[in-house]
Amino acid sequence: MARSRSGFGAVAQLPSGRWRARYTIPDAVPRQWVNAGTTFDTKKDAELWLARQRTELADGILRPKALASEVTFRDYAARWIEERRNSRGEPLRPATRALYERYLDLHAMPILGDRRVAGLTKDDMRAWYRQLSPGHPTNRARVYALVRAILRTAVEDDDLLAANPLVIRGAGQSPSSRDKSVATAEQVDELAELVPDRLALAIKLGAWCSLRIGEVLELRRADVTPQAIAVSRAVTFVRGEPIVGAPKTRAGARTVHVPPHLAGEIRAHLLAHTNEGPDGLLFPLYPGQDRHMHRRTLGGYVSGAVAKSSLPRGFSFHTLRHSGLTWAGQAGATVAELQNRAGHTTPTIVARYQHATDERDAAIAAAMSAIAVPRARPTATA
Repeated sequence: MARSRSGFGAVAQLPSGRWRARYTIPDAVPRQWVNAGTTFDTKKDAELWLARQRTELADGILRPKALASEVTFRDYAARWIEERRNSRGEPLRPATRALYERYLDLHAMPILGDRRVAGLTKDDMRAWYRQLSPGHPTNRARVYALVRAILRTAVEDDDLLAANPLVIRGAGQSPSSRDKSVATAEQVDELAELVPDRLALAIKLGAWCSLRIGEVLELRRADVTPQAIAVSRAVTFVRGEPIVGAPKTRAGARTVHVPPHLAGEIRAHLLAHTNEGPDGLLFPLYPGQDRHMHRRTLGGYVSGAVAKSSLPRGFSFHTLRHSGLTWAGQAGATVAELQNRAGHTTPTIVARYQHATDERDAAIAAAMSAIAVPRARPTATA
């Protein structure tokens, strides 16, 4: 076998007469070879490939660490989930972690799981995206965003890729699947009458106090008075098991004042349906048992009641919260006040709940315009 060495890499003629080219990864210990993906007709072609590789290493297009890495997407994604932190430096919430793992297991691992992260290309990722959840735009956008975030870390933190290979314009966006209808106060009362008596107050609190479903299901006797509700915890469910933790956002821990017309209903519920003791759940799975009701169970009661009501199909517990925040905007709440009541961290999210408030603003603008219209002057008479 004819061999030839230069200052970078080596070429060798194989028994077939074709030429092989390879080089060692700079600074790799122990020494690791990178072989060309094909053999060459001539020695010159093999040497040209080596020259291009050397240039790309010098320009940073090829990364020595990436060339040496054998880590698969499966292993890298597992480490990413384990090490991921939010803006407060906290690990992923259990429910979020379970959701990410489910997305990856179902949609990424069958194709990407055993691939080397450092070897992923734009063509690879476009091919993966083409088969990703067709017909389910919201799910598709969420999985895309998750995989893109993992690969971004591989670029920015671990130097495994020169650039993110998953770049598809508009792929991280999807039309919202949530119903944006706003219930009337009468429709909320109607819905509350159609669920079991022990859940009627949950419907009212979801609307009038704009609580999230996980916040409602974790409410305990000590959290509630007829005047105010202290929101400091929420329950999520991982593989059917309840996990109690902080509310969804930093602003989620808050005190929500109760509209006075609900005071009597809160007193009645505390007397008739709430478990005993300061830690007694307001809405347990079964009366008298210290066991959380699953969000799907409450959602099922709501869906069944909606089907019998004047509310539109698709109306959910979340839409109660949406309705209540819209009412608060109609009542004159500022953006900052809506953020505080909702437990939102950004005004952008609050804007979703202000559709009907625009109508009120239009009325205000019309009233202001009336002030500006000059009064008719008396006509001069001869």
